[in-house]
Amino acid sequence: MAAEVPVRDNDNPAQRDAVLAAVAAIREDPAAPHLLADLAASGFYSQFHFHRIFARHTGTTPGRFLTALRMQEAKRLLAHTSETVMSVSDRVGYQSLGSFTTQFTRLVGTSPGRFRELVDDLAGHRVAEPDLERARAAESRHLDCELLLPALTGAPSALDGRVSFVGLFNADLPQGGLSGFGIVQGASGTLVEQRPSSGRSEIFLVSLPADAPLVGLAVGGVEDTLVGRGGAAGPGGGPAALHLRAPDPLDPPVVSAAPAVHLRRFLEGARPR
Repeated sequence: MAAEVPVRDNDNPAQRDAVLAAVAAIREDPAAPHLLADLAASGFYSQFHFHRIFARHTGTTPGRFLTALRMQEAKRLLAHTSETVMSVSDRVGYQSLGSFTTQFTRLVGTSPGRFRELVDDLAGHRVAEPDLERARAAESRHLDCELLLPALTGAPSALDGRVSFVGLFNADLPQGGLSGFGIVQGASGTLVEQRPSSGRSEIFLVSLPADAPLVGLAVGGVEDTLVGRGGAAGPGGGPAALHLRAPDPLDPPVVSAAPAVHLRRFLEGARPR
């Protein structure tokens, strides 16, 4: 079963501040070990208690958060530098190139070399350029989604000019392969379950301006990004309501490049892969 949606209120500012400090330390140097004992001690918590409050505020464990940030930094280096894969592996704290490549491929959904090819293929294209109608068409089971902006209730037009990418994952982080995928233009759409899943799944959403660089879906870092998350019980449970919001410092990065890999096939003149 996936983790619960993380807390985003200020019911315990001291706990949130402790988690924020830990996340800031991890972001500053993702290659460092960042042992649980050290993260907990910096906030004057026991390891057991800190592990629980970290998961409560981020939706995942410190170790998985660290791994996600390492993969995100690796994606950035692969996309924006000419460093070798071995150098990138060293930069993000891996002593074994094989371990890094295996982990990257599992979590991002493609190998480091293939990821660079993906970045090259998407360069110069905008989010709305792929044939989105063809990209969203699929067979199998469907789950209706409704996108909500709590700060702009009653104003679905606020989502005009945006494309929202909805991924269904059997995990507490948006990483690895997709068990379902949807593309929403506007405030409602359909998520297609591509294969049966066991138990509860988690929906993760990234909403981008239609004219944003498409490569940002793979690499991240797009301005005016909105995010969302929610549980999906499966067909028959009614529409899945997803609340969009600005990114929070405690959000783990979107590691999976699977949506971008999927969309590449629907670019005009796309090369077969």
